[in-house]
Amino acid sequence: MTTEPGAWVLAAPAPAAGELRPLVRAHGRRRPVRVHRVSDGRPLEAGRLAELLVGADGLLLVGDRRRSPRTMLPGPFAADAEGRSVPVGWLPDVGVRLGTFARAAAQVAGRTRDRVGPVAVLGQWDTRYLHLASRMEARLAACASRFRVLRWTAERLTQADLVRGLRYGLGAAVYFGHGRPEGWAGYHGLRAHHLVEQGGEPVGAVLSVTCLTASRWRTGLAFSEAVVLGGAAAGAVGAVAEVEHLENMRWMLGLADALAAGETLLGPTLLRAAPSPRPGAAEPYRILGDPLAQFVGASKAERRAEALFAPAPEDIV
Repeated sequence: MTTEPGAWVLAAPAPAAGELRPLVRAHGRRRPVRVHRVSDGRPLEAGRLAELLVGADGLLLVGDRRRSPRTMLPGPFAADAEGRSVPVGWLPDVGVRLGTFARAAAQVAGRTRDRVGPVAVLGQWDTRYLHLASRMEARLAACASRFRVLRWTAERLTQADLVRGLRYGLGAAVYFGHGRPEGWAGYHGLRAHHLVEQGGEPVGAVLSVTCLTASRWRTGLAFSEAVVLGGAAAGAVGAVAEVEHLENMRWMLGLADALAAGETLLGPTLLRAAPSPRPGAAEPYRILGDPLAQFVGASKAERRAEALFAPAPEDIV
């Protein structure tokens, strides 16, 4: 029995939809696509958003560049008219820079390798975050026959080598550590421009399991927005607020279990990974870019990534 994929939905002003044509075409080769023109960049009313999500597997909303991820979406998911949770992504309308994103995301959407990954586990050089990275790595050990897991935490890699490795076009990268609106505290302060200016192949998705990387506080664009708009990744996940360490641990366990269960797309992985909501708690995480970005690397990504020098501190070199 086969199940037809749901639609990929784009809601954007007409000029922005034009910039995103490469991604629209790429998704159209795999699934139904619906494009809805929105007249302004304000948040969609709940009823209108629910209508757009009927029959959809994911929606990308593009709106006023002055709006932030926090104000435009309620979380990484929204309910359709039947109450079903659907992954939703956001991007600000930044004109031709949307075209840069669209071309990179179309590359990822067009990858046809039958092997997910490689998946890089990243982390700040701090005992608490290295412990999280080790737990993630251990839980993914059962997936070794299906995809390669790379341990690229900060005690093993310099910033320059990490940036070079990420631009090999990995399937996914998951970061644990302190986060800020302008980037990661790990690796001596990684910023979006480090990845964007390096050039190379886009990552399928960059997931920052940390605080604030989708926040606009005192910055023009949040780190997670800038990474995808610069063409360094098809999708990203970041938080618009501070996140408790225990909550990050729950997300980490859920992500590992979702990948082990065979999920291959960003939004569905998050749906499976999401911890049970606490009463009254606001969901801090947001999807930036393509909510259906696939965790499939470029054709030579695995071979190139395996050659990157990343010894553990106790290794004899």
